[in-house]
Amino acid sequence: MTKKKKVIIGCSIGAAVIVVAALLLVFVFDVFGFFTAKYNLDYSKYVKVGTYKGLSYNKITATVTDKEIQSEIKTRVKAKATTKTVKTGTVKDGDTISISYVGKIDGKTFSGGSADNTNITIGSSSMISGFEDGLIGKSVGSKVTLNLKFPSNYSNSKVAGKKVVFTVTINSKQVTVTPEYNLAFVKKYSKYNTIAAYEASVKKDLLKTKKENAETNVKNTLWNIVVASSTIKKYPDKQYKYEIEQVTQKYKKQAKSYDMTWKKFLKSYMNMSESDFNKQAKAYAKTVVKQKLVMHYIADKEGLKVTNKEYKKYLSDLLSNAGFTEATFKKQYNESIQEYAEENDFRTNLLLNKVLDKVMDYGKAK
Repeated sequence: MTKKKKVIIGCSIGAAVIVVAALLLVFVFDVFGFFTAKYNLDYSKYVKVGTYKGLSYNKITATVTDKEIQSEIKTRVKAKATTKTVKTGTVKDGDTISISYVGKIDGKTFSGGSADNTNITIGSSSMISGFEDGLIGKSVGSKVTLNLKFPSNYSNSKVAGKKVVFTVTINSKQVTVTPEYNLAFVKKYSKYNTIAAYEASVKKDLLKTKKENAETNVKNTLWNIVVASSTIKKYPDKQYKYEIEQVTQKYKKQAKSYDMTWKKFLKSYMNMSESDFNKQAKAYAKTVVKQKLVMHYIADKEGLKVTNKEYKKYLSDLLSNAGFTEATFKKQYNESIQEYAEENDFRTNLLLNKVLDKVMDYGKAK
């Protein structure tokens, strides 16, 4: 008999954030990604942008060791592991097994005390104390008798504190089958025909990732320098109010998903008063507005724009890199990539990438 457990399901902000996590570069971006306000302004009236040309940064270098290559290969091999059901072997801690059991109190069965072909994981504590431990070391296919006792505070008061005898049949268990790393593996799971060629490709992939990460870090550093050296003359009222409203409505939506009042949500989940939240929302809005003004100012000065063709390819690449098609994305997240991108203003993110590229192009590697 399983224990009753309270399950708390967290509210995920941005269902498909995995698609763009690596690409949301720097805006101290909130965790929401809502950057949809229009910033068609005379930027010189609102912001004095610091120097963004000629900034120094450490030269990007990357190396990959043999140990790193072998570690990556082990990870890839493990990813190809499969699970199968077997009817031999013994039960170990951590095993997932299929069992059938009959529970009796004073020689009589009771409601909820028996089950057929149910899966449990040893060590998960999903059963009462002693049940899972009593199956460790027992053979698959065997029948085990467990003399146990329900906890005195058990959720079912009719059986709480009573002695119980479970007769358990271990039907099968699941085992993980990991392929061997050899030439057969290479040919089956890659386009290469030799181990040497495959390992060379692994090294190339690791180098590419390291260089991209290093470049991202450089861009982040340069952007922080540009923003920190920039000064806001005044905040555009419309955009400032918009950002406050965006962050507020996002959290209120989350509160609603928990079926809680706004004040209770703030107190229970954010440990703050409404007044405290409003102060933080205003500070957050100023941070976002400043970064957007700096970005748009540079984009305007440098003639940087995002064309529809670029944007379409950008979304296509995001899907491909995350292992989605438009159909599978919509099925999993109940909206199209275009809809999600519009909600979260991926076009602005693409423009930011262009601005960061330009700042880095103007930079000086040392």
